[in-house]
Amino acid sequence: MAAAPATFILVHGAWHGAWAWDNVVPRLQAGGHRAIAVDLPGNGHDDTPPDAVDLAAYVAKLMAVIDGVAGPVVLVGHSMGGITVSQSAELRPDRIALSIYLCAFMLPDGMAVLEFYDTYLEPWMRGAHALLTHDPEGQTSMINPEAAIEVFYQQADRAQAEAAAARLTPQPQGVRHGKLHLTQGNYGSVPRVYIETLQDRSVHLPLQRKMQEITGCDAVYGLDSDHAPQLSNPDGLVAMLLEVAATHARLPVSAMPAGTD
Repeated sequence: MAAAPATFILVHGAWHGAWAWDNVVPRLQAGGHRAIAVDLPGNGHDDTPPDAVDLAAYVAKLMAVIDGVAGPVVLVGHSMGGITVSQSAELRPDRIALSIYLCAFMLPDGMAVLEFYDTYLEPWMRGAHALLTHDPEGQTSMINPEAAIEVFYQQADRAQAEAAAARLTPQPQGVRHGKLHLTQGNYGSVPRVYIETLQDRSVHLPLQRKMQEITGCDAVYGLDSDHAPQLSNPDGLVAMLLEVAATHARLPVSAMPAGTD
């Protein structure tokens, strides 16, 4: 009896939605794989009000998706989506065959995104974090479309980049303050791989490598890409995702056939 194949669950970053994976999902499916892109609360088409959105809400949404599929899961987090992947791995380690961090926030226990920036951001780093505006109540942040093209999509076709930038929506700030609660026994038991985007103008390469240094992972791959290879190089990204999954995914205990030790 063969174990169920893994399902790729794709988690977007800040200001984005499930639509950020529109070029990736059909390519994974064309290769015979299952793939689901998630709208996190307050993002994309999800209209949860920003004052009700925090890291726990993100994680609850992702765990509901994980619990709704059979067999092992490969989580792919892009940019800020990494923190939701990490906390979900802590809570569902037996379901997750692999966590992949695509230029994503792979932070240690007790750290929040804004704390990481406060500690490690250097003055020359003019990525999205340095270009934000906030609503009067401080509940959301936003980046204007032209700046988004320059720091997220500089390698993409210009028309596609403009269309993507126009779809960005305000990001609930509560998530960026959320501290991770991770343990070696749960989160640490799930294999994790980092994919660097070597031409990234948002999560600059030194920041990606600092996260690898302070958190650790099983392997590091490099993609000669801007911050959003889902748009600028979907074929190369999908090929790398499949290579990483084939090489590093484990079969969780709960997905083993009956009677397997």
